[in-house]
Amino acid sequence: MWLSKKSIDQNVNLALDEFSKSIKAIERGSTEALALVIFVNGCYDSKRFTHCRYNALLHYPRARDAARHLVALCDSDIDGFCVAIREAHTILRDSDVVRCELVLSY
Repeated sequence: MWLSKKSIDQNVNLALDEFSKSIKAIERGSTEALALVIFVNGCYDSKRFTHCRYNALLHYPRARDAARHLVALCDSDIDGFCVAIREAHTILRDSDVVRCELVLSY
């Protein structure tokens, strides 16, 4: 299915809005927050999605809920997912959910 650039941008923006709302439900410095950071960092570093990273969030429902908004993009556009992961990385880095040092990737 082919999507227009505008449609892709709208989907990415919607996913990021929902992601931002979801991380507010995660307790600062919790294992849920750390699990979400591991998921986002892994996708950010590898520039791709793998089911095992997402499935690892099974025991962290709030982190999985936040990640679900990003993962939904994989079905329609993997490039949109990659854009969303880069933005989610920035959102996490700028949030107070975890210490900034945990989000930084090299």
